[in-house]
Amino acid sequence: MTATDQILALAAHPVPTAEADAALALFGEAAAAGMNSHVVRALRTLRPADDGPAWRAWLSAAAALSVPDGAVPGGAVPGGGMSGGAAPAVGPAVTTVVCAAATALGDDCSAAVAAGLSAAALVEAGLPAAAGWSVPVVSAVIGAGLAGGLMLGLPEAQLRSALGISATQAAGLRAAAGTDAAPLQAGKAAFNAVEAAQLARLGFTSSREPLDGRRALFALLSS
Repeated sequence: MTATDQILALAAHPVPTAEADAALALFGEAAAAGMNSHVVRALRTLRPADDGPAWRAWLSAAAALSVPDGAVPGGAVPGGGMSGGAAPAVGPAVTTVVCAAATALGDDCSAAVAAGLSAAALVEAGLPAAAGWSVPVVSAVIGAGLAGGLMLGLPEAQLRSALGISATQAAGLRAAAGTDAAPLQAGKAAFNAVEAAQLARLGFTSSREPLDGRRALFALLSS
């Protein structure tokens, strides 16, 4: 079974989890606290009239990651993980991107977030940690694309396309850590994920296997 097939299996019967609910609660607090950050102000200056769901996902993700650790009750946005502890917890960037994508498309999103966090953990496990790419941001766009697709009620074929469209836009550099580019690239990952789900709903297609294979994401980031 390919990694894409494993992710689609996660989406077959998504269920809300306590971990997803906790992540959503802290994400909401962090995003609200960061909405007046200089990063968000700059983005609003550049695109003052944009109010679509992809744009809202970008703003909320960038806002949440612009808040210093400890500035929000309970600390930074927590990492998530696969239900039952079957995989290592993902970090705050992944959790933020997945929550931002899901909440931009609706309110009842615990199940979508749970599936998205599990998908991101699966992708993160398949990526080389030593590469110059920001593995959390790269994996987050895949998990967020799945969460966005579930929020839009996409059937399996369109979910597969959403994953492929997300993967072809995956990016983020480790060198951005500690700079304003870090929340920027995480926010862009949330934007790309929501846009990917919307494009898939409109009939856009992509590779059936965007993660595995010599021309796919895992191979690219390992080279």
